[in-house]
Amino acid sequence: MSGDTIVDGIESQNIASGNAQVDQQIGTQVVDSVFHDTTIYNVTEGDTAERRHEVAPAYLTGDLPRRAEELFAELVFSGHQSTERIYFYVLAVLSERGFGDLTADHARRIRDVGKLCASLPEDEWSQAHRVIRSLIELVRSDSGDGSFTAVTAFGDLPAERQDEISRHLSLLVTGVLDQQLDAERKHEVSTERFSRKRDERARKFFEPDPTKPARYRTRTSTTDIDDRRPVFIGGTVAVLSVAGLFFGPMSLLFWGGLVLLIAGSAVTTRYGIEHTGHVLHLASRRDAARPADAPTEPSQVDKLIERCFREACPLDAQDWPEYAAGCRWYLRRRFNDWLRYDQDYSQTVKRLKWLFDWHARRAAQQWPGLDSQLQPEPAARGGARNRQVAGALVTVAGLALLGFAHRWQIVPIAAGSWFALPAVIEFFAARRATRFLLADADALFEQEMAEYKRWRDELSDRPNDSEIARWLALDKAYIKAEALRRGDIAERDLISHIVLNERAPYTRRGVVPHGPPRYEAYQVMVILLTRHGVRASRVHLDLITGEIKNEAWNVFGYDRIASASLTVQEKTVKRPEEPDRKVRNRDFRLRLLDGMEILAVSDHVDVENDTEADDEAELNQLAAATSGMDVALPMLEAVAHKGRDWIEFENDRRAMWSRNWSE
Repeated sequence: MSGDTIVDGIESQNIASGNAQVDQQIGTQVVDSVFHDTTIYNVTEGDTAERRHEVAPAYLTGDLPRRAEELFAELVFSGHQSTERIYFYVLAVLSERGFGDLTADHARRIRDVGKLCASLPEDEWSQAHRVIRSLIELVRSDSGDGSFTAVTAFGDLPAERQDEISRHLSLLVTGVLDQQLDAERKHEVSTERFSRKRDERARKFFEPDPTKPARYRTRTSTTDIDDRRPVFIGGTVAVLSVAGLFFGPMSLLFWGGLVLLIAGSAVTTRYGIEHTGHVLHLASRRDAARPADAPTEPSQVDKLIERCFREACPLDAQDWPEYAAGCRWYLRRRFNDWLRYDQDYSQTVKRLKWLFDWHARRAAQQWPGLDSQLQPEPAARGGARNRQVAGALVTVAGLALLGFAHRWQIVPIAAGSWFALPAVIEFFAARRATRFLLADADALFEQEMAEYKRWRDELSDRPNDSEIARWLALDKAYIKAEALRRGDIAERDLISHIVLNERAPYTRRGVVPHGPPRYEAYQVMVILLTRHGVRASRVHLDLITGEIKNEAWNVFGYDRIASASLTVQEKTVKRPEEPDRKVRNRDFRLRLLDGMEILAVSDHVDVENDTEADDEAELNQLAAATSGMDVALPMLEAVAHKGRDWIEFENDRRAMWSRNWSE
């Protein structure tokens, strides 16, 4: 289909019940994305059969059965067959397909591989394959004959095979047979979905690989001297004048004044350097914690740091922004400088989130005992300032004695020292402050490296995409079962069902190459099509914890459906030195007679320019494939156009499928 195709046009908004909205927008959204460097879905034309066998089950587990079907078909029908590959191929063909989706060609291919499987040695895979065939035969015949044997054989399978069969045959095996299989399952969905330490591990999938920290030393803050000539002239005059003191009578008064002058100058310089070095050290730290001359538009670094500190805010900390301002500005200055010319700026910023989180947590742990500094300010050595003043007084006394000894050189000595001595003190004090700042940088770097290693160790058991997909599939099965229970719908009254999932607002995205996007939280909608009408239920699913909340539902008869619309648009995606690609955008909407829009389903590319859309186009196609939309659209179209007659239409599709299967 190309161009625009419209059927009974309507608009876009989902209403579950009352004022509860169920917006089903499946597509790219502005979220924080984490891209994992893994080859779980990577396959090339020259790959071996073994490599294709590694990738194909990952596609099936990852909710991409059509891609798994393609790879397993290549293996099975090109001389690389085995009972395991035949089992997975049949499972992939049947996965996410209802009665109307299985054609005579599918039935023929399944019969052909069944003959291949029968010719191979017996093992657990061939047993699982036989169970699938017997279950499909039961569904086809629509009778209870042989159900005991098939259900018992299902119960004898390993728990993993049971989970796979129940999950991928969910659109075909319904009603009483589904209840019987659930009773035989070794794993209970309600508890298995929390397996493999989900509450501890799931969140790690949405954390990027950390970037190693770098040592960062704050710049030393010193007084700028625009004209240094007075310093050099004053120093030269003072030194020459000291030499001139020795031309004259060497009285006791002279020696006493000279000793006091030298001792006082030494004490003043010694403790002046110590005191001034401490002052410069503190000034440098404070400067690093003050707002820099930043551009009007905050950078990605700025935004992420602010978010990390908001999330770390202690309870009842009303003045937290002011308290943590110094640490935030230090981090903004430091990492904006560091990443200014980074070639992979956006991804590097994301990989530094662990470090921003650590600084935010550390500031929160210090609350409320400290003011808004990076760390507690170091104290100066006691009495340095007083000793500097005492040294200055001794120097003045020495000059006075020299004056009484008729050494008038004290005038140029005093004048020259007035200009030169503070500069000398500041020069050596700046070097001292630099050593302090370097020690601070080393201490902070050691702490950051310790956190870096700890965080790397914590991420070592991060779940892979297949585990995330499994948890999501179990969640959807549980939500469907709960919708049946809460609606008091008997399995025998359920004709079919649809499960749709979309990203919940403001949640992060995790992606592996060529794999579907996964989100921290979803909005899950379950549509139960029964003999008496439709029940649409919507819940919020937290993928990290498995928590399900905010249920909203609506029940209506088939005769209340007013219209359906499907809008299909094609967009050309261009990328330099690559062929143009066609991206198809679809919008499906369903409205009731009273004007309530009960369902809006969209999958579309939402990027700023065509040259960036290639990867996003693949993500959107994968998102649509794993959202349930491809299964939902044809079924909902039929329901919208045929009303209650849809039940008879579904029975006819089932009968046609049964004939295709038996031919």
